[in-house]
Formats: sequence, structure tokens, C-alpha cells
Amino acid sequence: MVQVFFTVDTECSLGGAWENPGQKPVRPERAILGKIGSEYYGTPRIMDILEKHDLQGTFFVEVFAGLNGLKDELAGTCEQIVRRGHDAELHLHPIQYYYRQREDGELDAAQLPAAKDMIGVLPLPRQVELLKKGILLFREMVGKTPMAFRAGNFGASTTTLEALQEVGIRLDSSFNAAYVGAACTIDSGGAINRAWQHGTVWEIPITAFETGAWGLQSWKQLNINAVSLWEMKEVLEQAERIGLTAVTFIAHSFSLFKVADTQFEKMRPDWLVLRRLEGLCQFLKKHKDRFRVTTFAEVESSTLQGTESGFPKMGTLVPAARKVVQAVNRLHWF
Repeated sequence: MVQVFFTVDTECSLGGAWENPGQKPVRPERAILGKIGSEYYGTPRIMDILEKHDLQGTFFVEVFAGLNGLKDELAGTCEQIVRRGHDAELHLHPIQYYYRQREDGELDAAQLPAAKDMIGVLPLPRQVELLKKGILLFREMVGKTPMAFRAGNFGASTTTLEALQEVGIRLDSSFNAAYVGAACTIDSGGAINRAWQHGTVWEIPITAFETGAWGLQSWKQLNINAVSLWEMKEVLEQAERIGLTAVTFIAHSFSLFKVADTQFEKMRPDWLVLRRLEGLCQFLKKHKDRFRVTTFAEVESSTLQGTESGFPKMGTLVPAARKVVQAVNRLHWF
């Protein structure tokens, strides 16, 4: 049986505030809850759809935004996640932390790292320091200690896994083959989708599949905003055939709605992605004897061990058709 993790990066945007002092970080009501009129299209709607099909998700909560006047609101969103029986784990965007320090006059531009939102580029002691600060905030907001982590922008390195071991986090899900060589610099030893262990930390990659042909292949992450329902189902089918022990989907708190401006003032539901999520959940419920949807809080390390005899492939035609649909759907008014 294939374990399936449905993960949601739950975060607030700075809303252009780094570049423009006249702007403020976006509040959780918009970026996380996705309130449009009297309806919610963020985490509440994601949980509604999962629960409708008897499924649970893992919500990686970015907590440094709480330093920017949003702590109580963030805690409220976390309370909803936990109360409804889902898993909350740790997510960090260091730029939120550096924004607070800059606003408080604690550092200037010369003291900022070149890649200010990539935890993996920092020295090990600095990564440990940020993780400890994040864990403390997480405990205050969620009421528990996180056991899993995902780096913002997938910007982790192998050193990040060592930092996680030092702070006592045993699971990571930052490796993303589609971002290797750019944001993600974790050395996977050749693994693409297979979980592996580095020290005491297990890495559970975001699942990727290959598109293209004739020397023009590339990796595509299993992101509900970026791939079609047909591709998601096909990845699951292929994962079962090649013997993968786990498949990890990624979404964001803002996946089910479109945003037309940096401050999230103009928003509307993304009906295409809403239908995709409904279809995926229906498929997983129908085939629960083959695909077991679980959370990072529930996973046992012994179930992650396995080999990687291949990886899912989609060819060229379906991805090309999907790109056309995606391009049209990006239109805010569509």
C-alpha cells in the first residue's frame, strides 16, 4: 500500500512590504483563511473537502509572520487546524524574521544574507538558531512541539538536515527535485521520490514526475495548482506499480483562490483547482485499499523504507495540454 501525504504550506505573504514601506504584511484572514465575502476558500475550505472524504492533511505553518503583528490571528488559524483533527507542523520563511529585525532597527542591509529567504545557505549555528526561534513560536501558537519541517521555497541544504537533528525534529519534507540546483541544495544521493535517512532525520520528498522527451525532460512537482487531475491520478497509479512507499502532494493555503494584487485585496475562487482537489479526494477515498492517506504526525519510520526502481513519467502531450489550460486559468476573471 502506498502512503499518501497531502501537505499544505500555510503562510502569509509580506505583500510587497519589504520593498514598499507603505505596505504591510498580509493578514491570515486573507492569505490563510482566504475570506471572500462571507465564504472562506483557504485552509477552512481545504479541510472541508478533505473531511468530506474522510481524509486528513498536514499543514506546515509558517510562524515567523507572527512576529509582524499577526501572532494572535495565526494562533487562531492553527487552533482550527488542530481542533479539526489535522496535523500542524513547522514551516519557516526567514524573510519574515529579517523583516521584523529590519523594521525594529536591529540590522541593516549590509547584515542581511544574500539569499534572505533560504535557510539552507546559512551557517549551521545560524540555522539552528532560527529553527529554535521557530519552534518556540510554534509551541506558543499550536501548543505542541513540531516533529516535521519544510523550508520556505524548498530552500534547504544537507546542513539543514543536520540542524534539524540538533533541534530534535525527526522528519523533513523540503526536498523537491523540481528545485534542485536552484533553491533546494539537499544532496539526495540520487533519490527523487524515495524517502531516505540522514542521521536521525528522515527526508520525505515532495513527489516529482518527469515530463518531456528526446533530451528535453524536466521534473514537475506534485502541486495541485500546477498539475492536472489526470496527472495526479496517473502519478499515484505509477507510484504503486514501481513500488514507492510514499507520495507527497503539496498545496498552499491560497491554492483554492486567485489573487490579483500583492495585498490580497482582489481575490476570487479558483474553480479549476477546487474541482481538482475534489476529484483527487474522491479518487483517494474510492481507492483507500491501495492508497492510505496519512499525516506526518502519524507516520512510522519503518514504513518509509524502500527502494526506487523508477519514477513516474508523463511524456509530452498531457503536460502540453495542461499548460494551455493553466495559462487560461491564470486570468483573474476567468
